[in-house]
Amino acid sequence: MTEVFIRKQKVHSGKTERLQEWIDDLVGEAKSDSQGVHDIWEEESLQTMSLFIEHAEDGDYLVWYLEADSMEQLIEARRASTHPLHDTEDAMMEDVLEDPEETGDFEPLLHGVSPERSTTFQLQQYSERSQ
Repeated sequence: MTEVFIRKQKVHSGKTERLQEWIDDLVGEAKSDSQGVHDIWEEESLQTMSLFIEHAEDGDYLVWYLEADSMEQLIEARRASTHPLHDTEDAMMEDVLEDPEETGDFEPLLHGVSPERSTTFQLQQYSERSQ
């Protein structure tokens, strides 16, 4: 069974649009190097990654949902990575997040995975900014 991880990080006031621009850049890089992304995901044992912006009374938050065979493997592979996509991700986090190290404190209660789910890598962008 896969492991899940949720990360919630406060976006600097006024930086939400910049965050969306960074995500557009990441999607563009991922599409131009799909094999590199596949290799990263394989090294990290990553199965699913979803990003959200939560609009709250006290500001906006970047929320990450990650699913991997092993979070320990994901973290170690990410630390060792020299892939340019990770450099872009690090720059994004430094630019728009109040505390790039903040993760939040989430207790998993339930996680289900369909045995019929696809094993094909797909990237779907919901933002209409770069489509």
